[in-house]
Amino acid sequence: MIGLGLASSHAPAMFCPPELWPKVYDAIPDYMKDSQPHTARLETPDVIASYVKRIEAAFGVLREQLEAYRPDAIIFVGDDQEDMFDERCNPAMCLYTGDEVWGSEAPFYVERPPIESRIHLPVHKELAGHLLEELLVAGFDMASTSVMKPLGRHPERGTSHMIVYPAKRLVPKLDVPIIPLYLNCYFPPLPTAARCWQLGEALARILSDRKERIAIYASGGLSHDPTGPRAGWIDTPLDQWILDRIATNRGRDLQQLFTMDSATMRGGTGEIRAWIVAAAACQWKGEVVDYIPAHHAKTGIGFAYWPQHSKD
Repeated sequence: MIGLGLASSHAPAMFCPPELWPKVYDAIPDYMKDSQPHTARLETPDVIASYVKRIEAAFGVLREQLEAYRPDAIIFVGDDQEDMFDERCNPAMCLYTGDEVWGSEAPFYVERPPIESRIHLPVHKELAGHLLEELLVAGFDMASTSVMKPLGRHPERGTSHMIVYPAKRLVPKLDVPIIPLYLNCYFPPLPTAARCWQLGEALARILSDRKERIAIYASGGLSHDPTGPRAGWIDTPLDQWILDRIATNRGRDLQQLFTMDSATMRGGTGEIRAWIVAAAACQWKGEVVDYIPAHHAKTGIGFAYWPQHSKD
């Protein structure tokens, strides 16, 4: 059964040393930098260093939860931002059912050859196959792939960064099998929030009688638009509303997101869909670990978890 839930952002800056954060920010065209809120100018090197410490501490909390739970498998749910897929085939939802996935854990800002930072993660193939079959029975026409052949812009970087960036922060030895569940969070038409909630409920229902101890990890978000016209702007009220719903077990409210078109809800903010899946799979009170509206990272960085839970 699913007895533990985790969620965090995966902005590239989070996995870079503090001295590279200005480089991340400088990737925004000059006219965007000049238009940023005054709070962005308050992010001095000392402030950025404090962000990095908080990020490391927050990942430490999530890692401790995993170590205490001792999962047999972790479902990684999050976006594929033209890593595994491209315009030839961009499924709304896709399960990976092969033996392993691989990819580059170092963001491209680090300027290391992808092969030097490549990691390999085992996949719980049997459980992934079971999920695929049962989701079809439950009414989800789930796409699937069992071949590790990235079709995106940089195939040498491997699978989605929603997996390879945070993987070693959560499982340093990479010795817990995962189940990759890719969501389309960027390229319209997109899954609705209600459909993501239904997916999370289906995952919990299908796995409720399994003997394996399963965790689910939502990777991505919160509000951000990393390469768009709102790059560097963060919707803190939206992020805090989401975190409050998790902390008070009112996750059902998240189904109302994305029901209207809004500039704020476009771009990377769509990655909140992964949090909706996790919230639906873990319908009990969660814990917010930290929240950092980091303009240099161009993201509202959030961390949360749903504590160990059992049917008893």
